[in-house]
Amino acid sequence: MSEKTIGTLSRFTGIPAHTIKYYEKIGILSSKRKEHSNYRSYDITICTDLYECIKYRSMGFSLKETKELIKETDEQLLKKRLNERKCQIEEKIRELQQQKEGLERYQEEIAAAEQRIGKWYIEECSDFYFRPQTRKLSFDGGEELESDGINLAEHFPASKNTVWMNSKYLRGEKKGYSWGFAISPGAEQEWIRGKQGYRYLPAGRAFVLYLRMTGPYVSDGSMAEEIRRFYQEYRNDTPPEAFGVRLKITHDEQGRDWNYFKIVIPLER
Repeated sequence: MSEKTIGTLSRFTGIPAHTIKYYEKIGILSSKRKEHSNYRSYDITICTDLYECIKYRSMGFSLKETKELIKETDEQLLKKRLNERKCQIEEKIRELQQQKEGLERYQEEIAAAEQRIGKWYIEECSDFYFRPQTRKLSFDGGEELESDGINLAEHFPASKNTVWMNSKYLRGEKKGYSWGFAISPGAEQEWIRGKQGYRYLPAGRAFVLYLRMTGPYVSDGSMAEEIRRFYQEYRNDTPPEAFGVRLKITHDEQGRDWNYFKIVIPLER
């Protein structure tokens, strides 16, 4: 039997009939129509093209590229397309590796935070850049996240939602804070150094506190109370400013959202 129906071809090749129909629709494959039944029939040699389709698709080529490779490509163009695809895959592998490393760092960070809730430390902190966006809880007069060609939304999870608190807020006045995003870029920071619109704190010693809070913890002043209480175990005064870096949010059975913060108070900078 030199010709097959689509069902027979599907069983013969192991490729779904709807896939074969779609490849025919976009012009990669072709069939014959029987005069009386109008059923499709396929020459046995179509298996070669069909297997070629699956081969190139398994390498990640688009349907448009697959059609070109099967219908139009000469030897030189084939080599070029294969090399281009290899470079694309290598770039994707690099991107995925970066994502994996970022995820692993974040896992380590939140695991450490869970163990340190309610404790304070004196630590050496790296350079810190903060982009304010609000005045208290209002966006009026605030700023867009992108500034001077940098969008910190493109640097998650390294950049984190952060609240800045001035001395008035920390003394209990319930105002003098801004929400925004912050990042500690580490050694490679040429991309952000000197950019406009960021509050920059150079590397140095910091009072660090880990808090777990729920409710309107910033607007009602409860965060300030907690910071003041722990800080005064270290010094008998009120800190001039503090940054609350939110590490994660979880929810309990009552539906309350619990926010985990790393509070950073710069010292002697």
